[in-house]
Amino acid sequence: MNNITIIIPILFPFILAIIMATIKFDEKQRNIFVSIGVTLNFVFLVTIFYLYGESRVHLFKLNEFLDIYFRIDKLSILFSLLVAILWIFTAFYAMEYMKHEGKERRFFTFFLATLGVTMGIAFSGNLITLYTFYELLTLSTFPLVIHTDSKEALKSGKKYLIYSFVGATLVLLGMILLFSITKDTTFSAGGILPAITNDNRNLYVISYVVMFLGFGVKAALVPFHSWLPAAMVAPTPVSALLHAVAVVKSGVFAIVRLSYFIFGTEIIKALHVNIFLSILIVLSILLGSFLALHQENLKKRLAYSTISQLGYVLLGIVLLNEDAFVGSLLHLINHALIKIVLFFCVGAIMYTTGKTDISQIRGIGKQMPITMACFGIAAISLIGIPPTNGFVSKWYLAQGGLTAGKMIFPAILLLSALLTALYLLPVITEAFFKKGEDTIVKEPPMKMLVPIVAITILVILLGLFPNMIISFIQKIASEVI
Repeated sequence: MNNITIIIPILFPFILAIIMATIKFDEKQRNIFVSIGVTLNFVFLVTIFYLYGESRVHLFKLNEFLDIYFRIDKLSILFSLLVAILWIFTAFYAMEYMKHEGKERRFFTFFLATLGVTMGIAFSGNLITLYTFYELLTLSTFPLVIHTDSKEALKSGKKYLIYSFVGATLVLLGMILLFSITKDTTFSAGGILPAITNDNRNLYVISYVVMFLGFGVKAALVPFHSWLPAAMVAPTPVSALLHAVAVVKSGVFAIVRLSYFIFGTEIIKALHVNIFLSILIVLSILLGSFLALHQENLKKRLAYSTISQLGYVLLGIVLLNEDAFVGSLLHLINHALIKIVLFFCVGAIMYTTGKTDISQIRGIGKQMPITMACFGIAAISLIGIPPTNGFVSKWYLAQGGLTAGKMIFPAILLLSALLTALYLLPVITEAFFKKGEDTIVKEPPMKMLVPIVAITILVILLGLFPNMIISFIQKIASEVI
């Protein structure tokens, strides 16, 4: 069904951003405006899904290549709902946190614009639309990364731009090569490519690999990962968005679209490119974990952890079977929820105490019991201890490895889980089991604490009752595999 109304969740945040940039609100007015805005966008999203289901619209079409095309399918529903829900929590958290960072008006302008861009990625119906919003994502998040305007922030922002534009250039190259063969870049479940011949095999290989690596930049695939820890100079709400929702997950989402909606499993298996890419992914899983072990700064430890955990999601993609695919999308959701809790908790510590390193938080668990209990639950979930949501997604990924006949992959997942425990459990032991300073520390304000507790409850519920999400993802899997 052609339906122009499906662009409302994309367009509305841009309108909000323009209003934020042009009208000078006081703090209370700004908070009301932002909270109503992001909540309304979620309502629009759910209403459109309910009324119209899977819809599509060609917004602008010059030719078969330059076609801005939006489409709602099950994958876009899954990703856009995740984005919209976590954006609401982040908005409330940021209202309080950004008080001590300053320049709130600039922050919320680009915060709202980035929501619209990420929705554009979710609703993209072909590669050129996805590429367009992928580039816009870099531009909308860059001011958030350099928010403090410090020398370190500007240096990190420059690094972020260079990496992102190199990745986008690779995507554009691969897209042009692909279009020279197919004359089409529209997403279709199971892929759109004609059969492999001697004439097109090498072009297929080059096209897939360069686009995978290009999108892999934002997914922090080794060796394109170093921008991510550098971006930790940004305020904590930005770090949470970069690591949990907007940037890295958009990279992963794009790779899912590329692999299952453009190339298809049979073509990728015949090209054998997934074997080469799985080596980089395993490096990401292990290197991210090892580097996290050596980080004293809490945010940087979580940043390197993200590199490792994204490797889990990418591994599920390249294994090319149903169990692995379910585990991949499930971990995309679970990691988003877990990591946003972890970052919010670290941000709460920084906000109330100014402390940033692990050695500085001794005894803080007794002073901030709710915050650190939520951190503990999220950490256990990320390790993958049953019955948490992290265990459920890792179980499916391990099953996918066994289904593919690759015993090494479940072994790597177990090793990584051990390493995850080694870099997260010391934070918990420092907080709860070591004596700290005799200073008075309180829990963060309610605008920060409520999102932390609410998302932690979601983490618990998805561990205990994962069947609804699993069932929905299995429907996607049945269409593409």
